[in-house]
Amino acid sequence: MRRAAVLVLLVAVAGGLIATAATRPAKAAPPADKPRVKLAVLVVFDQMRGDFLERWKPLFGPGGFARLLADGAWFKNCYYPYGTTTTGPGHASVLTGTCGDRHGIVNNNWYDRAAAAEAYCAGSTRYKPVPDVPKAAQEEPKPDAKPKPVGNPDRLLSETVADVLKRVHGERAKVFGLSLKDRSAILPTGKRPDGAYWFDGRFGTSTYYADRVHEWVGAFNAGRPADRWLGKEWTRFRPDLDYAKYSGPDDGPGEGKGIQAKDGTKLLWQQGKTFPHPVGKDRLAKPYYDAVATSPFGNDLLLEFAKACVTAEELGKDDVPDLLVVSFSSNDLIGHAWGPDSQEVLDVTLRSDALMAELLGFLDEKVGKGNYVLGMTADHGICPLPEVSAAKGIEAKRVDSKLLHLGAEKHLHAAFGPADQPAPKADAKGDPPKGKTAWVEATSLPWLYLNPRFVKASGRSHAEVARTLADHLAKQDGVARAFTREELAGELPESDVIGRRVRRSFHPDRCGDVYVLLKPYHLFGKVTDTGTAHGTPYDYDRHVPLVVYGPGVPGGPRAEPVTPQAAAAVFARFLGVPAPKDAEFPVPATLEKE
Repeated sequence: MRRAAVLVLLVAVAGGLIATAATRPAKAAPPADKPRVKLAVLVVFDQMRGDFLERWKPLFGPGGFARLLADGAWFKNCYYPYGTTTTGPGHASVLTGTCGDRHGIVNNNWYDRAAAAEAYCAGSTRYKPVPDVPKAAQEEPKPDAKPKPVGNPDRLLSETVADVLKRVHGERAKVFGLSLKDRSAILPTGKRPDGAYWFDGRFGTSTYYADRVHEWVGAFNAGRPADRWLGKEWTRFRPDLDYAKYSGPDDGPGEGKGIQAKDGTKLLWQQGKTFPHPVGKDRLAKPYYDAVATSPFGNDLLLEFAKACVTAEELGKDDVPDLLVVSFSSNDLIGHAWGPDSQEVLDVTLRSDALMAELLGFLDEKVGKGNYVLGMTADHGICPLPEVSAAKGIEAKRVDSKLLHLGAEKHLHAAFGPADQPAPKADAKGDPPKGKTAWVEATSLPWLYLNPRFVKASGRSHAEVARTLADHLAKQDGVARAFTREELAGELPESDVIGRRVRRSFHPDRCGDVYVLLKPYHLFGKVTDTGTAHGTPYDYDRHVPLVVYGPGVPGGPRAEPVTPQAAAAVFARFLGVPAPKDAEFPVPATLEKE
């Protein structure tokens, strides 16, 4: 194998505190005779917003989140310091200790000008999936299908704690990244992990890492553990609990219906808006596996896989420390569909608490209490459903990105021509013109990319055209601000908290010409859309938990403002290795003395 309303008011205050923390240089972990732990475990709950632990704390059992919050350092004032709060940047940031302007993962996807195609943050067509076989007959690839990007860390520009650990200890230190999502397993573990595995009906990897899966992975897949929920339902974890009291109604406005399966235009089944939610009916095909992932059962499956990894690889069994990253994706998939105020998100959070209790008990038994450090965080938060916010009297709506794009195209055409061409209009599907025959060559929200050929032909400077576009966009309904790349490449005043966050997500080689920021509680989408999203510099998207549980760490809440990237310095210290070279957020001051 090759080893390869209130939230918005807090924006300025929290932003200023985190900006101050960001100016403190990270301190490399001091030389140590031996590491403080045998195993470091990073647990990421995708989309677990920072207020969830406080909001539902009375409902947790004694061995999971309650144990972590009481016996670990709970940093309640933890915010990402950048603007594009999505899964790729979050997972790239935590163990590099920096932001997208340095590590280069500016979003899940962006437009690659050189290739004139979309780039994926953790994949390319350069590699092949392993194992490279269809999951079922229904999944046979079409002969004319375009190659899909396959997972690898090539686009990550900064080293992670995992890379440093490998550099210091070589093959004696083991590193594994596990998740349902490829990017969540890949980006935290750097360039040379022993394994990065993700789920597509079974757990697999890519030829970047190996030409075959580990033997224990093959054995795990052979048992077909993901198939056992076929024909089952996702019901409430706590039937004795009044879910509406702690979240919202079971059929709240704006909620989606989850995964659905169709045969042509015929609807075969769907998860539905309210409990109980079916998890597939009669076929082990892609919609079924998607429904497993979009339910708490996806987290259950990943926990089993993580336990198999620790056992088979004997992580934490010798004096050379190991690193394990486990990122639970189901919370995110559920939150997108039903929203953060839904009974579904409450339910998966309660189940996550029980899952954490099981994981901690397992680590106590296999590695030994006091022999491991566990850090728990999230890759981003989440915006409330616009319909829920609007019902509370908050200005909130969905903004049609296609109409915004078409309006931008028309404005640039009117301002700069070309006069011999007709005004742009949408096609039969409502899509605006794009590519080499349009002013806006591509959109990869929140970025718009100008067509350099049109700009040159206009006789205007690139900066002038971008400024004209930004000024136009800033006046549109639902838009808060629009930034040009020239603005973000220059100096921004300390008082411009939002602009400085956006700049931390700006990498000149990967970002476009104009960044569009919607108003708080607004989302891109049609008025008929359901569900929610994230990716803004507002507090509801930046606020995440950070808990550090390990030997010598006194427990309890901390008011100190921190960023999730502080985990890189914390893990480096526990592992007895230097912090990654680009890490810029230090060990929190309240941990320095411990």
